[in-house]
Amino acid sequence: MFGSSLVSPEEIKEMMQFFGLPILDIVLLIGLIIIIALVVQAIFLGIGLGFVNGDNREIGSTFVTALMMSLVIWIPCLGCILAWYFIKSRHNVGWGGALVAWLLGAIIMFIVIFAILMLFFGALFASIFAIFGGALPFTLPTFTP
Repeated sequence: MFGSSLVSPEEIKEMMQFFGLPILDIVLLIGLIIIIALVVQAIFLGIGLGFVNGDNREIGSTFVTALMMSLVIWIPCLGCILAWYFIKSRHNVGWGGALVAWLLGAIIMFIVIFAILMLFFGALFASIFAIFGGALPFTLPTFTP
């Protein structure tokens, strides 16, 4: 079957890979990352709704809200307003409460992501800062005894 073609089976296997990983594995990895991101967004949206006394704070309801928000947030200008409307209508809060819940969820998520990155990649950040630290437009205070 492959004897008459110009491409051998080994070359076909190599073409079906991206950076050494099979394409199917990469697609599944991207899908897993999207699902984890939605669950994390739903958890932190629930925490944000707790500060504004929102209703329906269980994980299923906030997951559906996070899914709807992630589908419309990419629309320029209108996406944020639609995301706030979804929070407002699904969790019985006003426009201000929806904005505060959205901002609190985002701020908490960024703090947690930053802490995780510093935990796992702190040495990398420190080495990059040490290498390029002299190129910064300011100097860090030093203590010399």
